[in-house]
Amino acid sequence: MKKLIVRALSGLVFVLVVCGFIFFGEFGHAALFLLVSIIGLGEFYRALSKQGVKLSAPLGVVVGTMLYLVVTGVVVFNLSSLFLLSIIPLFMVVFLAHLWKKTEKPFESIAYTICGVVYVSIPLSLTIFLAKPIFMDSEVVMFEYLPLTMFGILMLQWVSDSFAYLTGVCIGKHPLFPRHSPKKSWEGFIGGFVFTVLAGYLIGTYLSTHYTVVDWMAMGAMVPIIGTLGDLVESMFKRSMGIKDTGNIMPGHGGLLDRFDSLLMTTPFLLAYLLIKYLLF
Repeated sequence: MKKLIVRALSGLVFVLVVCGFIFFGEFGHAALFLLVSIIGLGEFYRALSKQGVKLSAPLGVVVGTMLYLVVTGVVVFNLSSLFLLSIIPLFMVVFLAHLWKKTEKPFESIAYTICGVVYVSIPLSLTIFLAKPIFMDSEVVMFEYLPLTMFGILMLQWVSDSFAYLTGVCIGKHPLFPRHSPKKSWEGFIGGFVFTVLAGYLIGTYLSTHYTVVDWMAMGAMVPIIGTLGDLVESMFKRSMGIKDTGNIMPGHGGLLDRFDSLLMTTPFLLAYLLIKYLLF
């Protein structure tokens, strides 16, 4: 019971802090996920380093930060999308830097360094596209920052995580994916799915987000499915590293990667859904 109370209080503080940044405006959004990106990369590289993996953690953090700033800057300041091409040299710098590093397996170090940027920084940089949709069709062209949209997406994540956890604790009996996460159950997944779709309906009905109820219910169905897989991906990573949590920044929850693992995986898919719907149909 004590552990559950600590987890609940820690989660409440986390939600309040995140919402504070989100509703502060697009610069608050950018600052929040930049911070998450930097800390998340640190957690990722630290876990690898403890297993004796040779990599360029400082370089990875710098590249990830620069990538995030480029992507976010294009959206926040309405710059030409051609600026995104400047991201390519950032990855090349990782290769070039290893010419001066004395490592026995330089390409292994390059691969692990870039892996952190792809897994952490790229998905977090894409969140600004969800909060400031510049890809809508001619009927609804939105260029301003919409905090309620990002809040709604985060709510879907939190509802999915919370109800999957509660349902699993109460009635979970059948393991979902015991190979990577023995505690997750089919009952928990189904509970999270049902309540998240319901939350999508409520968000689409009562929040002014410029997305339809169908959009929110579709995203409400995607989040528990893809988010659960994202959670399993991080569980796979942690089990391979022999660790329980990626950090201890949040009592009862672990590190920031533990808290944002679902968002890392769902963001690209949610963005793809919205792009396809509003650009192709």
